[in-house]
Amino acid sequence: MKVLVVCQHYWPENFRVTEICEALVSRGHQVTALVGLPNYPTGKVPAEYKRFRNRRQQRNGVVIRRCLEIGRRPGKLGLAVNYVSYMTSASLKALFIKRDFDVIYAFSTSPVLMSLPASLLRCFVKQKLMIYVMDIWPACLSAMNVGENTALYAFMRRVSRWVYARADRIIYSSKRFQGYLRSVHGIEVDDDSYMPQFADDVFSQPLPPKVPDGMTQLVFAGNIGRMQAVDVLVRAAAMLRDQPVRWHIVGDGSEYEACVRLAKELHVETLVTFYGRKPLEDMPAFYAMADALLVSLRDDVSVNDTLPGKVQGYMAAGRPVLGSIAGETPYVIEQAQCGFCAPPGDAQAFAQAVQRFLAAPDAIAMGRRAREYYEAHFTKKNHIDRLERMLLDLCGGE
Repeated sequence: MKVLVVCQHYWPENFRVTEICEALVSRGHQVTALVGLPNYPTGKVPAEYKRFRNRRQQRNGVVIRRCLEIGRRPGKLGLAVNYVSYMTSASLKALFIKRDFDVIYAFSTSPVLMSLPASLLRCFVKQKLMIYVMDIWPACLSAMNVGENTALYAFMRRVSRWVYARADRIIYSSKRFQGYLRSVHGIEVDDDSYMPQFADDVFSQPLPPKVPDGMTQLVFAGNIGRMQAVDVLVRAAAMLRDQPVRWHIVGDGSEYEACVRLAKELHVETLVTFYGRKPLEDMPAFYAMADALLVSLRDDVSVNDTLPGKVQGYMAAGRPVLGSIAGETPYVIEQAQCGFCAPPGDAQAFAQAVQRFLAAPDAIAMGRRAREYYEAHFTKKNHIDRLERMLLDLCGGE
């Protein structure tokens, strides 16, 4: 099977689409990835990709075709330029790419514009298209404070519907997307098309049990932006300053400095440690030190329906999960019986959730249940097995 993969992001950026492409190659398939220039999350394109260098690459058997992309810049305009630059360049390249592939696979994070080149190509070829929806549009616009009554929102609703409607099959990472696609876009997707993301390879092996050290170590890992609402964790730390708890924040982002300042203002800088961004391969060591792992998101319809990718890694690590979050994540944690959640944005409620965890007699059992749920739902092998079958079905089993 020859697969054309369309996604704005790819290695050396840390997105699972790279692992998916390489896994398909390892199974004997030919994969060409139509992607952008690496610049996420800093917005800086490495020197080796400037001046039209390295537009064609090959890595671990995957043929990489890179399109023009202007690096991300702060603000709505900066992001819009980044998105549109890839969409335009990839659309032009898609129309002239050699059409010897059997199926098109669009790996669709945000924005939906990154899948538009694949949908446009589908209008001109007989090969079928499958879109993997990980962020639902136009609902994501609310995270940018774009209201539903605005002209931009109405325009993106039409664009999103057009992109999704071109797909011969849509698969989705959150069960809540099914109802949204039906009610907003009039697109029916079946239960069998639900396919959550998998945990990164570095978490495939279970971590050793946590060694008791007299303190409860809580670890947050990931982007620290406005959407992640990490300030809620810092405020909760201040409320629990008298408890034997230490907080570890691993990551970087637009709100990193603000959170560091907040910790100083609340006089918890000795309780909350900020590590900055660390490479993925360092994460197991941080997870191993944790008694529980933390996830937080602001209360927003655009993210409530998603399951953050870090949750799969947390559960793979075999640690309890504590969340300041709504929607899909509390549902999964409840199903797995592996932790506690509080309403998003409520530091006091989250502090109470932490206290509930501190008093829980079965923290080790929670971690074990998290790992069991991961093995049943979030392994890379299960994900690739299903994806491979679906792609083969679309292209007639070639």
